[in-house]
Amino acid sequence: MVATILSVIITVLIQRHVPAAFRRRHHDVGSVVFLQLGVVFAVLLAFVFSEAWDEYNAAAQAIDLEVGAMHGAAMIAATLPHEQARTILESERSYLKSVIDHEWPVMAEQRRESHTTDDRLTALVTEAANLTLGSAQDDGKKSEMLSLLSKAHEERETRIFQATNGIPVPLWDVLIGITCILSLFVAFSAIEHKGMSIALSACFVGSIVSILVIARLLDYPFEGALALRPTDFIAVADKINYLVVHCLHD
Repeated sequence: MVATILSVIITVLIQRHVPAAFRRRHHDVGSVVFLQLGVVFAVLLAFVFSEAWDEYNAAAQAIDLEVGAMHGAAMIAATLPHEQARTILESERSYLKSVIDHEWPVMAEQRRESHTTDDRLTALVTEAANLTLGSAQDDGKKSEMLSLLSKAHEERETRIFQATNGIPVPLWDVLIGITCILSLFVAFSAIEHKGMSIALSACFVGSIVSILVIARLLDYPFEGALALRPTDFIAVADKINYLVVHCLHD
């Protein structure tokens, strides 16, 4: 809205102080430069938006795979002898609670991982690796559980990477700079009707800036209006609570 209002003000000033005849004399050259620069801008914008969208989807997929691996490990743990099962399930519950309560706000505000959460995942993997089981069948379950926890750790690293990695600032500077230049080209158009010129400038700037804002929101997937939420982690934590409360007490 600010960019659109500013473009309207600039267009009004140009319409008032720059004669239409002067703008018309430069229209042929200006339109060619505008088209060439517009093509460069469109390619660059498409690349940035595609990259931001891919990273956003990668973060969402990492969350889905991480919680799936944790849930699978919990279901296997619930079939172990009660004492070992309780140890693993309570450690998993502690990790998931730390992700929800500590790591998510840290990712959103500081773009990094929570060391407390990382320590809890390390403790969970260590406890699973140190389990002493008495049968070959249980040893197979332990191996599968460790594989799932390893997968969860891998996807967590992807999630953290997407929280910290974004489009380089110089690239945003180039996009914003070209947007300003193209907006001035539109404001200096040879359209004599003031209302039409203002409407064209406002629509052009509003559209381009809206795309840039959406790309920026997608760039860091745990921030802003489009931020990914820990809903899946909450759902898996509830399922593990159920396993702890019901299955181990039966």
